Amino acid sequence: MAALNLQIDETDPTVKKVYGRYSDWKAFGILTHYLEPGSDLSDEQAAELLYDILPSADNKKLSGQPDMLGCVLLDVAKQIPYHHPSQIRLLNLSKHLGRTDKMTLQTAHSDYKYSFYNTMGFLKVTLREWFPWSDKVNFCAFVARLSTTEILQYFDGLSYAIWTMRDSLEDDGDKEEYHNDAISASAMWIICAGQWLFDQLVQFPRNIDGDDYYESAWSGGPLYKGPIIGLERWKFWQKAFTAAAESSMANDECKKNALKAANLMDVIARDCKW
Repeated sequence: MAALNLQIDETDPTVKKVYGRYSDWKAFGILTHYLEPGSDLSDEQAAELLYDILPSADNKKLSGQPDMLGCVLLDVAKQIPYHHPSQIRLLNLSKHLGRTDKMTLQTAHSDYKYSFYNTMGFLKVTLREWFPWSDKVNFCAFVARLSTTEILQYFDGLSYAIWTMRDSLEDDGDKEEYHNDAISASAMWIICAGQWLFDQLVQFPRNIDGDDYYESAWSGGPLYKGPIIGLERWKFWQKAFTAAAESSMANDECKKNALKAANLMDVIARDCKW
């Protein structure tokens, strides 16, 4: 297993600034120790170390530390190659952290009689603020995997998947430049979360009829004029991946990822539909 070369901007004066017991530098040190191949830290041990440097849920003066940790988590995720096992390690750690009291917020909803727990809400805010993402292939792989967990809500993950696919597969764009990374990033949604995406988009989609926001946000790109959700859009993406895999302009990595995505989409649509 290849070693990682995770980095943080040490020239940023805020990185080593301590708030209570927390600093980005401390969090980064725990993450690098945990994520390196052969690490002696388990998921539970790494989660406990990070938990210990965060303020208690009722310490309002230090309430920004979970937000800061979320930025460090996502910045590290961008640096881990999509095919590296440490992506799964980071996902497992995120799930452990997401179950802790310091990373959840009890929220009341005026339309319901009950309250609910919002897990790692700061992570969702950061994802939205950073979109469109840099290092998009690695990042899309991680967010696709994250979408299959309870950390990201249904509409969060599906929105990012549709936006990524639309930008790379439904847009005629700049014909002078072939966007290898954009196509590979889209392929990650199939390679890392294909069955989940098929269920949300095709097999068991939520009803968005009459919802102006999602009808606009999920609308098709210039090359796609079909239904917003359903099998037609899935097959359009599959054909686009097949075309990318056969394109003379695509690099080898793009071709490999596009072909893998197209093949998986074919199998999922053919054999995994109830």
